[in-house]
Amino acid sequence: METFDHVIVGGGVVGASIAYHLACKGAGKILLLERNDLASAASSRAAGLVLQSSTKFSKTPLAKLTVDTIPALEEELGESVGYHQVGSLRIATSEGRATELDAMAHDASKWDIPVHWPNTTEVGNMVPWLDTSTVHKTVFLPTDGYIDPYLLTMFYIRAARARGVVVRPRTDVRDVLVSKQEVSGVMTDTGQIACGTVIDACGAWAAVFSERVGFPLPMAPVRSHYWITEPSETYGGDHPVTILPDVAAYTRPEVGGLILGVQESRSVTFDARELPDDPAVFSPTKGEEHWDVLIDAYEGLAQFFPTIKSAQFSSYICGLSSYTPDGEIILGPVPGVSGFYAAAGACGSGITLSAGMGDVITDLILGLQPAFDVGPFRPDRFGRIDPFCEPFRARCAAARASKSR
Repeated sequence: METFDHVIVGGGVVGASIAYHLACKGAGKILLLERNDLASAASSRAAGLVLQSSTKFSKTPLAKLTVDTIPALEEELGESVGYHQVGSLRIATSEGRATELDAMAHDASKWDIPVHWPNTTEVGNMVPWLDTSTVHKTVFLPTDGYIDPYLLTMFYIRAARARGVVVRPRTDVRDVLVSKQEVSGVMTDTGQIACGTVIDACGAWAAVFSERVGFPLPMAPVRSHYWITEPSETYGGDHPVTILPDVAAYTRPEVGGLILGVQESRSVTFDARELPDDPAVFSPTKGEEHWDVLIDAYEGLAQFFPTIKSAQFSSYICGLSSYTPDGEIILGPVPGVSGFYAAAGACGSGITLSAGMGDVITDLILGLQPAFDVGPFRPDRFGRIDPFCEPFRARCAAARASKSR
């Protein structure tokens, strides 16, 4: 029987980051298991935004770690991962939103994240298609940007493998083995593997996996989606990621066009127990109702993006994000079984938070003190709940609706 010190279950960007960070800190023998292909679920469908500041100040240092880690990965592997450091522009059209921007900028500065307050002329030069007539205040974070999420995942994987991590896709973990309330191993479709630590990084399936040790995680799969326009001289170009919280939307450049994301007032949620094992055979959207979401958002979007009504949309991408009721991630030891940890519920920010989540969970596993407060991320902060019931899932959908802030 094979023996490892740590087994990570889930081969998306978070699981890959955990493997890399455990290896960086000399954590012993590490195994990463994924039942499908690596980065085949949310990590291959994400918009790839890397945003270091939000109204959830607990996440800021985790996001900054990702921005700091990208060049370290590039140096280790000797090639560029293609991080587009175009910055992010946050727009406020009301006093309330302006106050939020002030607080976000103050928090970012505490972590040495550069912040700039552009005037109207500068904003117009940054984003020529943006109508600034109703803009009350803007803040620009120049080190933000976007990245190909699949490439970032594979950079973590490659760097982890170079440090001795064993990575096995197409390996299904069927059970967690427990002896005297302590993790003793996992049972896979190819046999038993002994280990002292199991890390649940199963994405939308994380609550189902953690239920095997008697504690389903407090999170729900929520539909996440965005649209891609055809290239245009009007709104193409290499401009900043633009966040429009007053209309719950964002944009980013995409091959001469735009990616446009809209947060619905009530997103579609799913019972994680009913999801298929293979995300390739499942779509969170049935039919064409997603166009109704975009059409309903037109009036608000046109306030900032007047040419939206003539924009040609060529693609629609949808996937599953995992949300919690308070919009905070799940990171830390799961109660009841020693040696079982969770890194899940990324609330649509798995790319942004990937290095931070990997670093923090590594510290917790190794008994080290993280550099910042991780209390808001405790898996048991809601007590024991039923994450599969509709009332709980509705709370998670509400958290998704405010994500653009």
